[in-house]
Formats: sequence, structure tokens, C-alpha cells
Amino acid sequence: MRKILPAIFFALSVCSLNAKSNLVESPQLWYEQAADEWMKSVPLGNGRLGAMVYGGVETETLALNESTMWSGQYDPDQHIAFGRERHDALRQLYFDGKFLEGHKIAHDSLRGVKHSFGTHLPIGDLTLDFVYAGEGQCQKYRRWLDMEKGLALVTFEKDGVKYRREYFSSNPQGVLVFRLSADKAKQISFTASMNMLREHALIKTEKDRLTFEGQALFPKQGKGGVHYFACIAIKTEGGSVQQQAQALKVENADAVTIIVDVRTNYNVQDCESPLTNYESICRQAVDKALQRDYKVLRQEHVADFSRLFSRVSLHLGDADAAKIPTDKRWLAVKAGADDPALQALFFQYGRYLLMSSSREDSPLPVALQGFFNDNLACNMPWTNDYHLDINTQQNYWISNVGNLSECNAPLYTYIAHLAKYGAITAQTVYGCKGWTAHTTANIWGFTAPSDAIWWGLFPTASSWLAAHLWTQYEYVPDNNYLRQVAYPLLKGNAEFLLDYMSQDPNTGYLVTGPSISPENSFGYLGGHYCAALMPTVDRVFAYEIFNACVQSSEILGIDKSFADSLRRAIAQLPPLRINKYGGLREWYEDYDDVNPNHRHTSHFHGFYPYSQITMERTTALAKAVENSLTR
Repeated sequence: MRKILPAIFFALSVCSLNAKSNLVESPQLWYEQAADEWMKSVPLGNGRLGAMVYGGVETETLALNESTMWSGQYDPDQHIAFGRERHDALRQLYFDGKFLEGHKIAHDSLRGVKHSFGTHLPIGDLTLDFVYAGEGQCQKYRRWLDMEKGLALVTFEKDGVKYRREYFSSNPQGVLVFRLSADKAKQISFTASMNMLREHALIKTEKDRLTFEGQALFPKQGKGGVHYFACIAIKTEGGSVQQQAQALKVENADAVTIIVDVRTNYNVQDCESPLTNYESICRQAVDKALQRDYKVLRQEHVADFSRLFSRVSLHLGDADAAKIPTDKRWLAVKAGADDPALQALFFQYGRYLLMSSSREDSPLPVALQGFFNDNLACNMPWTNDYHLDINTQQNYWISNVGNLSECNAPLYTYIAHLAKYGAITAQTVYGCKGWTAHTTANIWGFTAPSDAIWWGLFPTASSWLAAHLWTQYEYVPDNNYLRQVAYPLLKGNAEFLLDYMSQDPNTGYLVTGPSISPENSFGYLGGHYCAALMPTVDRVFAYEIFNACVQSSEILGIDKSFADSLRRAIAQLPPLRINKYGGLREWYEDYDDVNPNHRHTSHFHGFYPYSQITMERTTALAKAVENSLTR
């Protein structure tokens, strides 16, 4: 088992696993006012379908997201063919110290072409515009997220009436469920409509339902996009539902249950063959949920969600801190207050977000900003894609230490998807066996180098991602999983690395490259470069993959000769070294630091999340990491 470092992981040593503490209530984020912007709303998700809940009194806003709502399409022309012969010649330029010449060739040829790369997109906002019998002020407002139950709730009083709203995203039913109630009859009146963020959506009303459909187009990220269909059904207790132009009007209801589902034609089994039955799947899911009593839907959801969440409890500091609204606690901490309980709350919030975004049956893993998309993420230059130079991996760091190993399942399905297309990339770009992928990826099989080498020429991004397969086995040693899922993918990536690396004629070490240490650069003979042979991060991941395959071979009793070749390769990897500044060397050679405080610190991965460097076994290297951090 890995030795896992600081703060959050130390905190787990004081957690109670597989048992819920009765000391305090379940972890909650809570507020005394509605959210006035997206970032202040609270997220709900069932691993595929999500909503951000604002909790407005006069107008409730529910920002809808679905994980497969992507623009783009499969692109067979994503590569610039390069091949082994040209790559060997390019590497020789770096062996000879001709970096400027090598950089020009790499810049022109070792990059992909994003014709229809796409991005994850938000759907739009379901708005509920309320009408109240009186004009009195709202009183006793409270909005909170119960993380153990996966419930968002709002309560308030107005004109002598107590109102309560409950919201959740049900994994068992695959739908969003919203419940509006009051302690007096005929107090629920509102108009439901959609504020679409996707152009050209066709919105219709069907009795007590609002439907909309269209295509997730986003021209700035190329052609294509999934087709989608959504259904919003309203079931009232008392009162009436009337159709309006692209809206539904509810009047004088005692209580209301709203069921929402959104489906797309994305086919997780084959991204080149879209589904045709997504509308019927959507309608059937809504129909099924409508047939169940709200209490049953709620009980079913809470049982499902709390089964995972309640595995871990963490209590730090003063439990009375939970009596203070979360936003006020955060402001106090920013001003210098000490609130260990808030750190524990954020740890649990990390678990909650992963559970909401990634479940065993999720079609896709968590994207760059998750699937809670505010319509800003997709408009940024890097879009809301899969960034494999830390973001995707980091999204899942909490999975195993947070006792949520099941939540890894969609990530492993996605790695298999990348491996399928990454085999084409390995052969076309490098002339190599096995599979690889680079910094940016999508749901359409894009595994080519990204479109700028300073951040995109990172073939061991695939190795970093694949290493998570072995981490899973360390936590949950299931030999069937190792044999059927993890090892074939690990082996394919190891085959790529073996074929991709070559021996440095000057040192005898096996080296990768030219490749990058994500987004950083170095100085050499007056020049400023980003690509080199065997950045430290490549060495770290090559060791992780080779070692995982060797151990897998021993456990499964297979591929002895392949494991022997990996042992020989491990012996030829360059050592981790200290640079002339006293820090951990980021590059194979001791180049000049250009940006020593760069945010990625990719050369530290041997220290964290892996344990190739430890205070006990490699004290000097651990001290070098500290020197780099404090420089």
C-alpha cells in the first residue's frame, strides 16, 4: 500500500471507516440566503445527470447538466503522420544538443489537428417563477446541502405559510426529482420554463410535460455534437397544470413533484455509432419515476447515496462550528481564523462531488471542470475536456482514500476507450506498439498530441492515467479485475513505452522524448525550450507502469518474459537527481530554471502521489523536493 502524504490523508487516520459517527449531524453546506450566481449554488448529480440549485424564493433556477452533452465528433484525421524513422532522427538532434533545430521539427510535426474536438456543454436553466398569495417578506430562510443523503433543501416562511423544497438526482431511477410543498393547501403556484444555453432547441408542451430537443453544437470547437432530448414532467397534488407557450403553469397546488431527464445519442460503447433510441429511453425513465410515490423515490435515493457516503466520517475541531453558515466560516478562515472542522467538511465535499459525478454506471468519467458546467468552462481556451496532465487524475485522487473505489469504474471504461484509439496514435505518430494518449482528450477518441508542444507533447499522460488502474488494485486486490481490466491496459501502455524509449548513447540510460514537463520550460545555451529527452515526470511514470506490470505478472502467473524485459528496463532508467539549485531536477540534464515556481510541479510526482521518494528511504531527494517548494 502506498505511503500517502500530508493533511487530507493524515486526516483519514482519525476517520471511522464503515461506521457512521453519532457525534454530529451529517456534513452540510448551509446558507441563510439564496445563491445569486452559479458558483454559490449547490450541486446535485447521479453520475450522469446533474443540477445546480440556486434556491431562489421568487424565481428558482436549476442549472441542468448531463455528462454526455458534448459538441464535436470522431475525427479520423486528427494526426500528423510522423513515424519511427523521423522520430529517431528527431531524437538524435536532441542527443546532439541541437535543440533549436529539434524544436522547430517538433513544433511543426508532433502535434495533432483538432478539426472537431468539441467540448462538454451545459444544457440550460429550468426556471420556476413563483406567485404568492401575499406580498410579505420572506423570513427564516435556510438553504442547505445534506451531503450524506445527497439532498438539497430550502425552507422559508412567507405570509404565514411554511414552504419546503427538496431536490435530488436519483441514481436508481436515473432522473432529477424536485419536490415543492407547503404547510397550507393551495399555496404552490409557478410557471416552469427553460432558458436554453444551446441554440435552436425545439421546446414543446405535452399536457403536464415540457420537452426540448436539439443538437449540442459549439462551432468554436469544430463541427458536430450529440443530439439530445429532455423531458420535464410535473405532477401536482391538488391545483392544476396548464400549457403555455413553451412553458407550464401550475396554480394552487398543495404539493408538486417535478421529474427531469435528459438523454443524448452518445454511444459509450462506440463513439462512431450514435444511439437512436435516446428519446424513448428518456420518456421511459420519466414515466417510471412518475409511477412511484415521492416518498419511495426519496427513500430509494437516500439509501443508495448514503450507502457510499456514510463509509467515512471525519471530525476535526469544534463541532459547534457547523452552527455557523458555511459562507461565513469561509470568510472567517480567509481572514485568518482557524477552523479545522471546515477542512473536514471540504474533504467530505470532495467525496460528495466525486459520488455525484462518477458512479459505477456513469457513461463517462469526470471532465476537466466536472459535468457541473457554468457555460464559462467551455468558452475558455482550454474548454471543458479531459486534461490528462493532472486534472483528470486529480479528480480521482480521493476515490480510493475516500473509500469510493466503485466510482472509478467510468474512468477505467474511458481508459479502454483511449487505448483503442491510442493504438492508432502510437503507430501513426511514433511508429510504436501499444497505446498512448496526450494532454488533451475528448469523448471522440482524440489521442493525438495536442496542438501546441509546450503543453501538448506529453505521451506519458497516458501512463499517468493508466497507473490509476494499479492503484485501484492496491486498495481492492481483486484478481479478476486485474486480469480482465487493469493488466491488459497496463501492458499495452508498457509496450508503448518500451518501443518508444531508446538508449542514450552518452549514458546508457533509457530515455523518452522529446517530450515535456507539463507547461514548464527551461534554459539551454541562451535558448528557451519546453521539450527535451526524459523529463523527470516521464521517468516517474515509466517506473510506475513497468513496476505495476511486473507485479501483475507475478500475481497472475503470466507473461514472465515480458516482465523480465521490464525489469531490465527499470534497471536502465536514469535516477532521480538533485539540480544545481539544490532542488529536485525536473529535467534529464541540469538545465537552467526559467520558471521554478510553476504551478504544475510535475517532477514531484515521484514524491506525491507516488512514493519513489520518501523521507525515510531517500532523504536527500525528499529534502530536494522541499527546497524546490520553498525556493
